[in-house]
Amino acid sequence: MRTKVATDSPPYSLVPSVSMTHSLNAMQFMLEICDDFAIDYDLKFSAEKSVAMYIGPRHNVICEPLKLAGKELQFVQSLKYLGVFLVSAKHFKCTVDHIKVIFYRVFNCLYSRIKAAHSELVTVELIKSYCLPLILYATEVMPLSATNVRVLDNCINRALYKIFGIGDASCILQMRTYLGLSSISNLIEVRRHNFVDKVIDSGNHTAVLKASCENLFY
Repeated sequence: MRTKVATDSPPYSLVPSVSMTHSLNAMQFMLEICDDFAIDYDLKFSAEKSVAMYIGPRHNVICEPLKLAGKELQFVQSLKYLGVFLVSAKHFKCTVDHIKVIFYRVFNCLYSRIKAAHSELVTVELIKSYCLPLILYATEVMPLSATNVRVLDNCINRALYKIFGIGDASCILQMRTYLGLSSISNLIEVRRHNFVDKVIDSGNHTAVLKASCENLFY
């Protein structure tokens, strides 16, 4: 079982913190250390703004509640950390539903303002500049499933359908080739290669390889 707790205690921390342990008892022990630290340094952790989430084979089993500052933490099915939504599941998993919503919101805003110019190519360039980065955010490190990638790819297809009025899959594929809109899977692969190259150049590749071998999330 993987137990995951995210704590947010402003104004004492600028960003939310995430703690991970291999068992419920270990997590409770860590929370007790946080309580002792808060007492020693006259701080207060906000249990109302802290949540817990299971990741592991027993992610759907109700277990003993975790306590922080004398209050029970709420167990959630998903949580947001650094712009990425993590999901309680058997393995480390992310969801892209929020990305789809944000993409369509931004695209519809752009399309409503630019359609009067009657320039499809300008709209496509705006998609590349404003919408594509939303889809690709953190994808180089996210464990995306094939379904998640198809959902993100379909966002681009639906946008092209609205711009050019074409619905045939083969036509959209050719259109994406002419416009330089590669498939999301290819774009993610490029980003992952670039990410690994940067890690190796920075000299931190030993720690990354060690973390991968230890298989932290499975």
